[in-house]
Amino acid sequence: MKNNRSLMIALSLLAVCMLFQTPAAQAFSLNDLSSSAETAKSAAEGASLLDRAKNVYNGFYDSTENLVDAQTATMSLLNPDEGAALTSKLGDIGSGSAMTRLAKLVGFSESMDSGTTDSSLTSKLTKIITTPGSIEKAQKVYGHASTAYTSGNDSVSEAKTLYTEIKNFIASPSAKGLSETLLSGLGSYSDKILPFIIEHGPERVKTAAQIADTFKGFL
Repeated sequence: MKNNRSLMIALSLLAVCMLFQTPAAQAFSLNDLSSSAETAKSAAEGASLLDRAKNVYNGFYDSTENLVDAQTATMSLLNPDEGAALTSKLGDIGSGSAMTRLAKLVGFSESMDSGTTDSSLTSKLTKIITTPGSIEKAQKVYGHASTAYTSGNDSVSEAKTLYTEIKNFIASPSAKGLSETLLSGLGSYSDKILPFIIEHGPERVKTAAQIADTFKGFL
């Protein structure tokens, strides 16, 4: 009888202990799950920003390629030998990091500004664009320049918005604990690539608009 009473007391004490421990365990489990969910949400947000940044880079790079095509074609119309020499230099641009390739391409485009946005360009082209073949070339120049203007304008606008969003995300508490690869990738865009596009993009867009406007008059 005494043993039964002792056993009952022991079981009661164990039940009380378990009663007090269960809420704490549940709270720990819920907090852990909540923290994991927040981390996953932040990681997804960071990955989305990185994808958008890559799209901006690709969009602006493609835009500048179209502008370069328009510029080299314009130079070829004005001076075939000079145009061929310029085109041969394009092979040197596709090497290096993403930032290096973009800087090379933009620099190459800028080097042709004086010859493709000169105030006397229209009068020079008037003497050249007189045959069906030259008109066809003019149409291609206009197509490249128009595409460069549209996509370049969109890329510059998105770069400005994205630059602020990435900077704010990296500085926020939610970015702590995320993978170094993700944060490093975002930092590369916000510190180098996006500022470069914001700085040099508007002038490339302006050049594209000028060339498109000039050649539109011959179509």
